[in-house]
Amino acid sequence: MLRYAVLNVPIWIEPVVIASWSLFFLLWASARRGVMRNLKAIKPGSTSVANFFRSYRVFWNFAWTLADNVRFKESHVIPDWEFTGYEHFEAMQTSGGAILLTAHMGSYDLGAHLFAERSGHRIIMVRAPEIDPETHEFEEKHRAEELRVEFNVKASDLALDLLHAIREGGIVAVQGDRVTQGIADLPATLFGKPTRLPAGPFALAMAARAPIHPVFIVRVGRRRYRVIAFPPITIAPTRERDTAFAAALETWTKELEDVIRTRWYQWFTFEPFSPELAE
Repeated sequence: MLRYAVLNVPIWIEPVVIASWSLFFLLWASARRGVMRNLKAIKPGSTSVANFFRSYRVFWNFAWTLADNVRFKESHVIPDWEFTGYEHFEAMQTSGGAILLTAHMGSYDLGAHLFAERSGHRIIMVRAPEIDPETHEFEEKHRAEELRVEFNVKASDLALDLLHAIREGGIVAVQGDRVTQGIADLPATLFGKPTRLPAGPFALAMAARAPIHPVFIVRVGRRRYRVIAFPPITIAPTRERDTAFAAALETWTKELEDVIRTRWYQWFTFEPFSPELAE
């Protein structure tokens, strides 16, 4: 339905259609409650009424990014891009193998496709598998040839493959703001709440002796996006593995908090990020 709408709905009526479909947040109660509980932690002292309306804004932005992603795949309509921390992004491009660590914000898929077209490096995007078989088949059919996608079902199945790709100069793009079942994780604190975050990017960085580049993609307007790049995080090989991971994770969570705090309406996490928020 989304593909049909992108190809057939007139551009001038697109905002109305997006705004209407975003009202789906009223029906998806579990996701709406998840967003509201996360907002309670992100914005201490906020009320449930205010967060109810804020949750609509999250769904509205999510709808726009999905539509922009499909429009790019089907019609190759390229959004306007701007950069914050461009020198850090350039450093990743010249690092000769790196890990791009990002979050469920803006358009992860759109950013990866655009990086793959413009980069001299091979981009390997690691993501959770689609639950619905037809959705998985659709994604496979419409995937760009220059972008390799690996589904993170079991970390050990991918580790050697990704390590080899980085050593050959590739860039592995992975989301580091939540974990899925069966994936190794690390204890962390986010907005003062205990949570678990993926261990894979940090273990991979240590094994490959490659830098981790925190990069966020956020929507700033109609078909306009901003890439926010932070200085690289390095993890030197050491016997004090836990200490090294903890230091790198602390840097990552601080940057993650900074971006989410000011752009909470683009953090597409539809379940409580902490067990405390789920109670």
